[in-house]
Amino acid sequence: MRTGPNSRTMIAMLVPRIGIEHNIPALWPKPRGDHSLSILLLGNLNSVPYDYFARTKIHHNHFTDTFLKQIPLVPPTAYTRSFGKQSAADIVKAEVLALTYTAHDMDPFARDMGYDGAPFAWDEMDRLKRRAKLDALYFILYGITNRDDVDYIYSTFPIVKAQEEKQHGRYLSRDYCLMYMNALEAGDPDANIVI
Repeated sequence: MRTGPNSRTMIAMLVPRIGIEHNIPALWPKPRGDHSLSILLLGNLNSVPYDYFARTKIHHNHFTDTFLKQIPLVPPTAYTRSFGKQSAADIVKAEVLALTYTAHDMDPFARDMGYDGAPFAWDEMDRLKRRAKLDALYFILYGITNRDDVDYIYSTFPIVKAQEEKQHGRYLSRDYCLMYMNALEAGDPDANIVI
């Protein structure tokens, strides 16, 4: 976890059942069974809207359980919302799988997700687009659909903006997110967006 007005606050991840430091909040799913809610939670915790909300609450270096309980999460019922032929849950599960399963040490996770293919190749542009698609979905699920509000929230990540503008000549995360919001609202979650 990194904190401060210019950096990401929340970085959630899957880790094996191991001991972790006391100031790192850990959520442990049930040992067996359907982990769907865990995957939806992972997507939510890594979204730009959630990160923005977290930074309005946290003003120091520790993201504790207390903060975790204070920051709004998308309720499980919201994931039934349809975007074309896919539910929000389907979209999150597919993108989280692709972003997480990039090495064989995550084979158990992929099998739990019902996936038996090879790990996904690590491609920076593909990952940026997948994260932008998830962010677009979470903006919609949080009810933040005004494009000026989305633009403002992205403006609160000036280091990311500067890095992307230097590398790509534009703020790609924001631009892809806004385009994916349009595609999702049009019922086309599989739109091939090219900038």
